[in-house]
Amino acid sequence: MHHECPECTRLWSEYALATRHYLKLERRLATAELSHNQAVIDELRPLLKSAFDERSEIRRLIDRHESQSQAGSAGA
Repeated sequence: MHHECPECTRLWSEYALATRHYLKLERRLATAELSHNQAVIDELRPLLKSAFDERSEIRRLIDRHESQSQAGSAGA
């Protein structure tokens, strides 16, 4: 991450937020599983999958941005 790059800052902030959201859902699912609350489990599983996908997509954007930045600085 380049601290002076606004896009890096934005992407990593989004990734941190997405990670916190994912972990919160994961904790809620674990609690529901411990209490055998099937209704909550059924509600949370698709939300957790969506949060996982969002987090993965942001990570992919970070990787792409960093590789483009490295390619651009190699030519400088």
